[in-house]
Amino acid sequence: MDVAAALTLAGTAAAAATGGAASAAGQSAWESLLSLVRRVGGRRADGELQDGRLTAVDPADGEQVRALTGWLGEQARADEEFAALLCGWAERHAPVLRAEHSEVHNTVSGSAHINGTVVQARDINGGINLG
Repeated sequence: MDVAAALTLAGTAAAAATGGAASAAGQSAWESLLSLVRRVGGRRADGELQDGRLTAVDPADGEQVRALTGWLGEQARADEEFAALLCGWAERHAPVLRAEHSEVHNTVSGSAHINGTVVQARDINGGINLG
């Protein structure tokens, strides 16, 4: 996964961690990202991280999330090791984050005439047997 895709997922992680609708997986991905920021910030003499502004980002605050993703991008461009860590984070969390923010709209409407069973679903794990 490239850095640009990882940065997109960082924003997705913020969205997945917001509000009461946050799933455990979305919250976990967000906390994992902030943990990565704390680890990298701890080994740098970066004033912005020293005061904790980027390690205490509210995922519901768009400005804070943009500042964090901007910092992530700068660090990834400047440090190949960090870029690899960020991409590794994204690869681990991408399946859950993408699934949480996908939408499926199943509609049977209008003058549709159904003869038989209709199955409408988002995620199906395993087979469907209509016996």
